[in-house]
Amino acid sequence: PEGSVTRSMGPFGKGTTDNRDSVLFRHLNLGKKSFVVDQNSAAGVKLYNAILKTADAVVAPAGFDRSLLKKINPSCLVNIISPFGETGPKKDWRGSEIIYQAMSGMMIQNGRRDREPLYGVGHRASYCTGIAAYSAILAALMVRERTGVSQEMAVDIAHTAASMTYPFALQYSYNGSFERRGSTGLPLIEVADSDGWISIWIRANQFSSTCKGLGLPELIDDPRFSDANAQKENFAEFIEEVQKRVRNRNSSEIVAELLTRRVVAASCYRPTQLGPDAPHLAARNYWRTMKTETGDQFALGPQFRMSKTPAQFPKPAPEIGQSEALDK
Repeated sequence: PEGSVTRSMGPFGKGTTDNRDSVLFRHLNLGKKSFVVDQNSAAGVKLYNAILKTADAVVAPAGFDRSLLKKINPSCLVNIISPFGETGPKKDWRGSEIIYQAMSGMMIQNGRRDREPLYGVGHRASYCTGIAAYSAILAALMVRERTGVSQEMAVDIAHTAASMTYPFALQYSYNGSFERRGSTGLPLIEVADSDGWISIWIRANQFSSTCKGLGLPELIDDPRFSDANAQKENFAEFIEEVQKRVRNRNSSEIVAELLTRRVVAASCYRPTQLGPDAPHLAARNYWRTMKTETGDQFALGPQFRMSKTPAQFPKPAPEIGQSEALDK
């Protein structure tokens, strides 16, 4: 009756006082319907059975009772999403995003070497699990269409998170080496400028071009950076020199100059730079505006575009129990 737990998860809309206008919920539930089902009442049981009877697929948590579904809709697909699976030594564990990321091996590689492992913001493991579940259901629907065989699927959040981590586990199993955080040797620079941060990737043959693009030609012949080995050994000092030079410069100017020299570089945008007024996103019609009872709401545009079947304009996320009956 109280609705999905994500309805009370932040961030929340402007002017919200009861922590119910969840931006996260709105983002995840565009165009969906909401039913309130009380399985202790005859009307609730009837509605629940009607929903199961018409479903192509059911997404459910661990412990979902399949017996009724198999009885009234045996061709329905079932996708069980759980923190650690329905079997195994951790089947009764409860998880959270920070736990999934920690156990996946991601966090041990994030952050500075002299600091604690760094938690990646957002709901990365959960989002990737949603994509995995979506892909599994599409594949199972194709199998059912071609063979008539229906099946169950299991997607574990912890398992999915482990599959999206860096390839260091594979590297260790292959040659026994383990790269410590902050010592990967990758030629990546992240430095702060006057209005944000920029990232610069220096290929082996572009050290000179990068120095010239940054206004640091004197570093090309600096003994500390005279060859590839010296550059790798003194890479931290090189970053310090770059930081000194760009601290008071504008990121767009720096990036533009580097790109003319075919150096891989980009500004690190803040969320405030990705809103409806962002020139590139506006030109691509990325943001959508929906009229609701509480005012205009923004929604993200389609992640991919198809020429013959363009994305339809989404409806807002539903209020609790907004759908009272199934469509005929």
